[in-house]
Amino acid sequence: MAAIAYANQHVGNGAIINSKWILTSASAVFFVEEALYYVKVGADSFTSPGFWYEVFHIYRHPEFVGWDYNIALIQLKDNVRYTETVKPIALPGDDPEFFTGKLLSYGQNEHGTRHLREADYTIVADDRCVNFLTDSSARQMIIDKQGYCLFGHDQGQFYSDAGAPVVANDQLYGLFAFAEHHGGVNDGSVATRVFKFTTWIQEKMTQIG
Repeated sequence: MAAIAYANQHVGNGAIINSKWILTSASAVFFVEEALYYVKVGADSFTSPGFWYEVFHIYRHPEFVGWDYNIALIQLKDNVRYTETVKPIALPGDDPEFFTGKLLSYGQNEHGTRHLREADYTIVADDRCVNFLTDSSARQMIIDKQGYCLFGHDQGQFYSDAGAPVVANDQLYGLFAFAEHHGGVNDGSVATRVFKFTTWIQEKMTQIG
């Protein structure tokens, strides 16, 4: 789990996939001035002690526009030091249409804090998801197999949850992308479907080294 900061402000979340790379949604790293980005790991909340790492470069998917291809790789200047609570997570080995998992985020909560929290969700990518969504671009993301619907219990998601990992069986299946109508408990929440992009992720990391 990683928190992403821009100009010392929390703007998103991500997942450690190896010691030099953080995977996140492209919407979590929307600002273009890369020198102002930092990544924090090993913290209970965004404001509590942890380990900071400078960002070397951000690689957004070349076809990212709007909500399409909403995924990005963050290359760090230094290797993340692994501990008992700071470890990488595996990319998904399968591509289910329905499963249960957890979403983890430093996003601002109802108490006005940015404490790391997890919540249980049902993750769906079939017709139930398409029919539930009202935004046409969100529905198309599911039809193109680029996303999942997230169905939680009394949980809302907002812009500061961008890039939040969706995990199950010790694998990274999704990254929170957006909530329809700017977020809320009853609005449609969509996560980027990581399996769709595993080839791009692996090729990019191999290319850069």
